[in-house]
Amino acid sequence: MKKQKPKPFEKNYQKNWSEKHRYKHIHTGEYCTFESYVAEYLILRKIEAFNEQKPAYKFWTKGEKLYPAFIRQLKAALKLRKSFSEEIILGAIKSKHFDNIFYIGLYEKNYVGWKMNPLALNAIQRYHKEREELDKQKEISKQIDTIEIPTEKLEITRRKKAIQNKTGSLNRLRKL
Repeated sequence: MKKQKPKPFEKNYQKNWSEKHRYKHIHTGEYCTFESYVAEYLILRKIEAFNEQKPAYKFWTKGEKLYPAFIRQLKAALKLRKSFSEEIILGAIKSKHFDNIFYIGLYEKNYVGWKMNPLALNAIQRYHKEREELDKQKEISKQIDTIEIPTEKLEITRRKKAIQNKTGSLNRLRKL
Protein backbone atom coordinates (compact mmCIF):
# COMPACT_ATOMS: atom_id res chain seq x y z
CA MET A 1 0.00 0.00 0.00
CA LYS A 2 1.40 3.41 -1.01
CA LYS A 3 1.79 6.21 1.48
CA GLN A 4 -0.10 9.30 0.52
CA LYS A 5 2.03 12.41 0.33
CA PRO A 6 0.84 15.27 2.48
CA LYS A 7 -0.45 18.30 0.63
CA PRO A 8 1.96 21.24 0.76
CA PHE A 9 1.13 24.08 3.13
CA GLU A 10 -1.85 22.33 4.65
CA LYS A 11 -0.98 23.42 8.19
CA ASN A 12 -3.53 25.60 9.94
CA TYR A 13 -1.00 28.03 11.36
CA GLN A 14 -0.51 29.49 7.90
CA LYS A 15 -4.21 30.03 7.35
CA ASN A 16 -5.33 31.17 10.80
CA TRP A 17 -4.08 33.94 13.02
CA SER A 18 -2.34 32.92 16.22
CA GLU A 19 -0.23 34.66 18.84
CA LYS A 20 2.98 33.40 17.23
CA HIS A 21 1.82 33.82 13.61
CA ARG A 22 0.21 37.24 13.67
CA TYR A 23 1.84 38.86 10.63
CA LYS A 24 0.83 38.26 7.02
CA HIS A 25 3.24 37.46 4.22
CA ILE A 26 3.33 40.38 1.82
CA HIS A 27 3.59 38.07 -1.17
CA THR A 28 1.08 35.33 -0.35
CA GLY A 29 -1.21 36.66 2.38
CA GLU A 30 -0.65 33.66 4.68
CA TYR A 31 0.12 34.17 8.34
CA CYS A 32 3.76 34.06 9.41
CA THR A 33 6.08 34.90 12.28
CA PHE A 34 7.60 38.31 12.91
CA GLU A 35 11.04 37.25 11.73
CA SER A 36 9.83 35.90 8.40
CA TYR A 37 7.75 39.05 7.84
CA VAL A 38 10.82 41.25 8.39
CA ALA A 39 12.97 39.08 6.12
CA GLU A 40 10.39 39.15 3.35
CA TYR A 41 9.88 42.91 3.71
CA LEU A 42 13.61 43.61 3.43
CA ILE A 43 14.11 41.38 0.40
CA LEU A 44 11.11 42.80 -1.46
CA ARG A 45 12.24 46.35 -0.63
CA LYS A 46 15.69 45.68 -2.11
CA ILE A 47 14.18 44.18 -5.25
CA GLU A 48 11.96 47.23 -5.74
CA ALA A 49 14.82 49.68 -5.09
CA PHE A 50 17.15 48.10 -7.65
CA ASN A 51 14.42 47.21 -10.20
CA GLU A 52 15.36 43.54 -10.14
CA GLN A 53 13.31 40.68 -11.50
CA LYS A 54 10.24 39.81 -9.42
CA PRO A 55 10.80 36.87 -7.06
CA ALA A 56 9.02 33.53 -7.20
CA TYR A 57 5.66 33.10 -5.46
CA LYS A 58 7.16 31.54 -2.32
CA PHE A 59 10.78 32.57 -2.66
CA TRP A 60 11.60 31.52 0.92
CA THR A 61 11.28 27.80 0.17
CA LYS A 62 14.42 25.70 -0.07
CA GLY A 63 15.92 25.58 -3.55
CA GLU A 64 14.81 29.07 -4.62
CA LYS A 65 17.31 31.74 -5.64
CA LEU A 66 16.54 34.09 -2.72
CA TYR A 67 16.38 31.36 -0.06
CA PRO A 68 19.89 32.00 1.40
CA ALA A 69 19.25 35.74 1.66
CA PHE A 70 15.89 35.06 3.32
CA ILE A 71 17.49 32.74 5.90
CA ARG A 72 20.19 35.34 6.71
CA GLN A 73 17.54 38.00 7.31
CA LEU A 74 15.46 35.57 9.35
CA LYS A 75 18.37 34.71 11.66
CA ALA A 76 19.37 38.36 12.01
CA ALA A 77 15.79 39.29 12.95
CA LEU A 78 15.78 36.50 15.56
CA LYS A 79 18.97 37.91 17.07
CA LEU A 80 17.67 41.50 17.01
CA ARG A 81 14.44 40.46 18.71
CA LYS A 82 16.40 39.38 21.78
CA SER A 83 17.52 42.95 22.45
CA PHE A 84 14.73 45.08 20.89
CA SER A 85 10.96 44.86 20.75
CA GLU A 86 9.04 44.09 17.56
CA GLU A 87 7.65 47.63 17.38
CA ILE A 88 11.13 49.17 17.55
CA ILE A 89 12.56 46.89 14.85
CA LEU A 90 9.67 47.38 12.44
CA GLY A 91 9.51 51.10 13.12
CA ALA A 92 13.23 51.49 12.49
CA ILE A 93 13.10 49.47 9.27
CA LYS A 94 10.24 51.59 7.94
CA SER A 95 11.80 54.89 9.10
CA LYS A 96 14.20 57.28 7.41
CA HIS A 97 17.14 55.63 9.22
CA PHE A 98 16.87 52.63 6.88
CA ASP A 99 16.66 54.59 3.61
CA ASN A 100 19.87 53.16 2.13
CA ILE A 101 20.09 49.98 4.20
CA PHE A 102 18.54 46.89 2.63
CA TYR A 103 19.76 44.00 4.80
CA ILE A 104 20.16 43.41 8.53
CA GLY A 105 22.08 40.16 8.00
CA LEU A 106 25.11 40.10 5.72
CA TYR A 107 26.87 37.18 4.07
CA GLU A 108 30.12 36.24 5.85
CA LYS A 109 32.33 33.60 4.28
CA ASN A 110 34.62 32.99 7.27
CA TYR A 111 31.92 33.09 9.91
CA VAL A 112 28.81 30.92 10.29
CA GLY A 113 27.44 32.15 6.99
CA TRP A 114 26.07 35.48 8.13
CA LYS A 115 26.79 38.41 10.44
CA MET A 116 24.86 41.45 11.64
CA ASN A 117 24.99 44.54 9.48
CA PRO A 118 26.61 47.20 11.72
CA LEU A 119 24.88 50.04 9.85
CA ALA A 120 21.49 48.46 10.44
CA LEU A 121 22.27 47.89 14.12
CA ASN A 122 23.29 51.55 14.55
CA ALA A 123 20.16 52.72 12.75
CA ILE A 124 17.94 50.64 15.05
CA GLN A 125 19.74 51.96 18.13
CA ARG A 126 19.34 55.58 16.94
CA TYR A 127 15.65 55.00 16.28
CA HIS A 128 15.27 53.43 19.74
CA LYS A 129 16.88 56.48 21.40
CA GLU A 130 14.59 58.83 19.46
CA ARG A 131 11.52 56.85 20.53
CA GLU A 132 12.62 56.97 24.18
CA GLU A 133 13.11 60.74 23.98
CA LEU A 134 9.69 61.20 22.38
CA ASP A 135 8.07 59.07 25.08
CA LYS A 136 9.76 61.15 27.80
CA GLN A 137 8.57 64.38 26.16
CA LYS A 138 5.02 63.03 25.97
CA GLU A 139 5.10 62.12 29.66
CA ILE A 140 6.36 65.59 30.57
CA SER A 141 3.69 67.27 28.46
CA LYS A 142 1.00 65.13 30.13
CA GLN A 143 2.29 66.19 33.54
CA ILE A 144 2.26 69.85 32.50
CA ASP A 145 -1.29 69.53 31.21
CA THR A 146 -2.46 68.12 34.52
CA ILE A 147 -1.06 71.01 36.61
CA GLU A 148 -3.88 73.41 37.43
CA ILE A 149 -3.19 77.08 38.01
CA PRO A 150 -5.69 78.77 40.34
CA THR A 151 -7.18 81.78 38.54
CA GLU A 152 -8.45 83.48 41.70
CA LYS A 153 -5.05 84.68 42.87
CA LEU A 154 -3.90 86.03 39.52
CA GLU A 155 -4.16 89.81 39.14
CA ILE A 156 -4.15 91.24 35.68
CA THR A 157 -2.22 94.49 35.38
CA ARG A 158 -2.14 96.75 32.36
CA ARG A 159 0.58 98.97 31.10
CA LYS A 160 0.15 102.65 31.64
CA LYS A 161 -0.08 105.06 28.76
CA ALA A 162 3.01 106.85 29.99
CA ILE A 163 5.14 104.12 28.49
CA GLN A 164 3.74 104.82 25.05
CA ASN A 165 4.30 108.59 25.29
CA LYS A 166 8.05 108.37 25.77
CA THR A 167 9.97 110.35 23.26
CA GLY A 168 11.91 107.72 21.40
CA SER A 169 13.36 108.11 17.95
CA LEU A 170 10.40 106.43 16.26
CA ASN A 171 7.86 108.54 18.14
CA ARG A 172 9.71 111.70 17.16
CA LEU A 173 9.48 110.72 13.52
CA ARG A 174 5.79 109.94 13.83
CA LYS A 175 5.06 113.41 15.22
CA LEU A 176 6.62 115.13 12.25
